[in-house]
Amino acid sequence: MASPPPQYALLDAHPEKGLVALAVPMIVAFLFQTGFNIVDTIFVGRLGADAIAGVSLAFPFQMFVIAVGSGLGIGAQSLIARCLGAGRTREAHSAAAQALLLAVVSGGITTALGILSLRALLSLLSPPPGAYAYGVEYLFVILSGSMFVYLNIISNAILRGEGDTRRPMKFMATAAVINTVLDPIFIFTFGWGVAGAAVATVVSRAIVTGLALHYLFFSKRTTVRPAVGARLADIPVLGRIVDVGLPASLSQLAMSLSLFFLNGIVSPYGRDALAAFGLGFRVESVVFLPMIGMASAFVSAVGYFKGSGQQEKIRHIHRYSMRFLVGFMCLCSLTFFLFPDIILSVFTDEAGVLAMGRTYLRVLCLFYPVLPLSFLAASGFQGMGKGYPSLFLALIRSGFISVPCALLFTTYLGLPLPYVWLSIALGDLLSSLVGHAWFMTALRERLPDEGGR
Repeated sequence: MASPPPQYALLDAHPEKGLVALAVPMIVAFLFQTGFNIVDTIFVGRLGADAIAGVSLAFPFQMFVIAVGSGLGIGAQSLIARCLGAGRTREAHSAAAQALLLAVVSGGITTALGILSLRALLSLLSPPPGAYAYGVEYLFVILSGSMFVYLNIISNAILRGEGDTRRPMKFMATAAVINTVLDPIFIFTFGWGVAGAAVATVVSRAIVTGLALHYLFFSKRTTVRPAVGARLADIPVLGRIVDVGLPASLSQLAMSLSLFFLNGIVSPYGRDALAAFGLGFRVESVVFLPMIGMASAFVSAVGYFKGSGQQEKIRHIHRYSMRFLVGFMCLCSLTFFLFPDIILSVFTDEAGVLAMGRTYLRVLCLFYPVLPLSFLAASGFQGMGKGYPSLFLALIRSGFISVPCALLFTTYLGLPLPYVWLSIALGDLLSSLVGHAWFMTALRERLPDEGGR
């Protein structure tokens, strides 16, 4: 059997150590990525509750852009990992080139449609006037720079597909540092306010996107080279990326749409409720990073082991990941339940926002220990080249449970705001149980051969 690619050598020899080596840089990288929103929120929070609420309104639209880009990235990452596991390096080159093409096309479409429709879409949420104005101001800038989001995500996904997770970490760290430096300058020194936070984010992403593309095309240290034998549109390879990437995008879009509708459900409860929802979601996005990082590493590892025909190693790293992540999320659950005010006070000192945010965290944290079941199941299917199970799990989590239950509890039964938080938790619970059972059934079956090495 031929030697594995250098980036996958440790994973091949020691699956647990290899998975951790892939996951740790991803966790750090996602920490920096989340830092974009956290830093923006901290600085914007100094502008008042209307500004926080406005940025909260914008968050589902940002999630839309990230969802499409991340889905395409997952499709490319999975295909590249499977191709390298099976020894099909030339197809990996082509997958990288086609993924970048998809990023350019998607970025152009998102910018054009987003700018044309953002006022109408924000109006559908019936937000308070102050929050609406800030939301439009912030979103216009973010959508104008959406091309950089797509290219940045895809470039990093290509590197992860070849087993290099350290370089994306460095790129994201660089972007976070630039953003942190520029935020107070643009927001306060230049007096641009909320728009300044958005400009800082776009500029930092643009700089790092240029660095990532330069590395991909000109560095001699990469295994996958987008320029090698690339065609303008390689339809079979595009199809294999989209086969995983489209359902992955749709699954993340389901989350984005659920946030959109949940914002609309929460909005009538007032400015403080909307701000509390946005803050609670951002705080969760930080503590979920180890789970997200491990799940992302799981895509590459499963893809590589499927490509090389090593099914037992998939089972092994799944058991290992489950033990680690369930234990970690139990610790997070306890921390959030005991100290919600301390956590939220980093972002705001307004009593109404703190009170509603406290309830949000204490309800949702009770369900944290089951979340790894859903995350690992979705990522495992994506690594195998099966995109649609992850979409179905996302629909269970949001479209079938969270939003309908929130509407039922508040609009039809007239129950108070905490029942919206409970609706989100019920969606998490059911999707986790279904996803775990489904993936365990798939692992007991013989996986189709990818060609082997």
